[in-house]
Amino acid sequence: MITHVVLFKLLPGVSPESRAALEFHAAMLELPRQIPLIRAWRCGFNTVADAQAADYLLVAEFDNQEDLFAYFEHPAHVAAVRCLDGVADLQFADLAG
Repeated sequence: MITHVVLFKLLPGVSPESRAALEFHAAMLELPRQIPLIRAWRCGFNTVADAQAADYLLVAEFDNQEDLFAYFEHPAHVAAVRCLDGVADLQFADLAG
């Protein structure tokens, strides 16, 4: 099992209520329906307002690294990442086990 964790920081001037952020969130919610390799999926806006905290997070699980890499290249994932342009920066990490 691979756990994929992504932390997103909204760019200055972008709020969680903005159209762009909400469109990104909608795209994220659709990915498990579009990519059958996803085994578990939780995403959403951070509930704690803190300048050091991420604004949005994703925790996903995949059976193995090959499935994770296939997810990265899936057209639906690529399209969702495109929604980030001008919206947020991200950092991610993957944990095996």
